[in-house]
Amino acid sequence: MKDINEVPKNVHDRLEYIEFMLRFRGWVSRSDLTERFELGEAAATRDIRLYREHAEQNLALNQKTKKYEICENKFKPLFAFSIQRALSKLRTSKVAESLGLSEFNGVLNPPRLAYPDVDVLSSVTRAISSSRALKVTYKALVSGKSNKLLYPLAIFDNGIHWYLRAFDPSKKEYRSYVLTRFVSVEIDHDNPVKGEMKLSDHQWNRMVELELVPHPNKRNVRQPDTIAHDFNMEGGKLKLTVRAAVAGYWLRHWNVDCTEDHSLKGFHYQLWLCNHQTLYNVESRSLAPGLSEYQ
Repeated sequence: MKDINEVPKNVHDRLEYIEFMLRFRGWVSRSDLTERFELGEAAATRDIRLYREHAEQNLALNQKTKKYEICENKFKPLFAFSIQRALSKLRTSKVAESLGLSEFNGVLNPPRLAYPDVDVLSSVTRAISSSRALKVTYKALVSGKSNKLLYPLAIFDNGIHWYLRAFDPSKKEYRSYVLTRFVSVEIDHDNPVKGEMKLSDHQWNRMVELELVPHPNKRNVRQPDTIAHDFNMEGGKLKLTVRAAVAGYWLRHWNVDCTEDHSLKGFHYQLWLCNHQTLYNVESRSLAPGLSEYQ
């Protein structure tokens, strides 16, 4: 019998789908494959037979419904499904419909309030890929609209906006720019991004470790064990390693109290940064809850 990882990619994907439906719905049928992959019934039957050859203990045919049902007590997955991939699949409309979730609009996510222009985004990624500068018109919150030359290095998402990390030669500094604030973007093909520019962005290249714990204020968090379980903490801590350039953005997105004396109040502050000294000389620290320079 051929190893599961040696079968053709299209067959591998269908076998993985069979297991996904078993694991997350509890049953699978030939029609799942014929409708999802536009297969004939004979091909769908072969795929189910092949899956059974590799994992016979995982499913059993219900003669009344003609559906293959999961054997919960014997089930051992053939495919390693990360929680990230599983959640991603649940968000797709076809999978949600197959699982019976579409009656309530599938798996709801908060809508994004702002999307970058697709032409702006594609120009930025092409410039990064080809190591070329950008001529842009940008609308800043404080200074308004201006024309800039930027050397693009990377992009990141803070959960609300997409950002461009770039070097601004006029200010001789590295900064993060909101992609939705670009009015126009043009690739400067005659102006390359040199390798040392990437190496010299110390805030991007510096990694900081964040140690998050349940918030000590009993009014914020009455049951710290619940928070520890909620975030899968080990020894009462959740340790994350992130880039210094984005640390403040993400701490704000997570509502982490970053004050030294855990003084922020409110039920939405469920986490506290217990190693607050890790943000020393971190450029984005002013965005972190409790450390904002805007009062």
